[in-house]
Amino acid sequence: MRYDSDSLSSALAPAGELARDFDAVWERIWRQDHVPPRTLELCRLRLAVLHGAVMEAGRERAVEPDAQRRNAVRDGSYARDSRFDDAERAALALTEVYAQDPAAIDDALADAVKRHHGEAGLVCLIEALGFIDARIRLAMMFSAMTGEDAR
Repeated sequence: MRYDSDSLSSALAPAGELARDFDAVWERIWRQDHVPPRTLELCRLRLAVLHGAVMEAGRERAVEPDAQRRNAVRDGSYARDSRFDDAERAALALTEVYAQDPAAIDDALADAVKRHHGEAGLVCLIEALGFIDARIRLAMMFSAMTGEDAR
């Protein structure tokens, strides 16, 4: 079976309550009040592309219905695309650095996110990226274990 961040629950189910708690955090990330779900979805897509997780990058969540915007995130052209606002660009720029080395996030990247989402939004985004990243990597691992690479 090929897994993505949403279908991962079935692979984790044998962990029982721990898996349910993990899924509850996943669901809560998309309902928090600091960073819009559409922005998180764009960041999820970018992380998937940067990890080479083709299945994950091909998934579409209803929170971002615009196919042209999804494609701009997938191909990296979002930075010069007028359909993205400054808040989305700031979150995506931070996501790109996060994917390479979270310790390399500098004050300028953090301040750009804080201008739009505040200090709580910056913390929420970084925590959400960690969780999204973990789910993508786990889905890739479980897919590889079943012989169906998620790439």
